[in-house]
Amino acid sequence: MAEIILTGGRELKEYLPELAENIVEHISDQDPEHCEELLGAFVSQLFLSATKQSLRRERRARQAEGIAKAKARGVQFGSKRKPLPDNFDEVRKSWRNREMNLKEAARLCGMPATTFYDAVRRAEQEEAGEQAAS
Repeated sequence: MAEIILTGGRELKEYLPELAENIVEHISDQDPEHCEELLGAFVSQLFLSATKQSLRRERRARQAEGIAKAKARGVQFGSKRKPLPDNFDEVRKSWRNREMNLKEAARLCGMPATTFYDAVRRAEQEEAGEQAAS
C-alpha cells in the first residue's frame, strides 16, 4: 500500500480519495473473489473504530470536567497517608547527618525505604515552604 506523507500544508481530506483507492486496490489484489465482502467488513470496522474513538474522547472530557470540579471543591484524590511515626524527625536528621543509611532509617520508622525517602522529601519541602513564608 502506498505511504501517504502530509507535506506542504495540504489537508488530509485531499489524500482520502487516494487512500481509498489504495485500500480497495490492496484488498482486491489480496482476495479478488471476496473483495466486496472484505470492503464491507472494512467499512464496518472503520465506522466502529471512529465511534469508539469518539466515545473515548467524550468520556475523557467528562472525566476531566468532573475531576476539575472536584478539585475546585477541595476533594483530595488517592488514599490518605498514614501519619509519620513519632521518631521520624529524629531519624530523618540522623539520616541526613549520615549517621545511618537509608534502609536502617526506614526500618527504625517501620516503613519501606522508598516511603521513608518520599516522606523526607515532603517534610523538607514543607519546611522550605514554611521558611519562605516567614
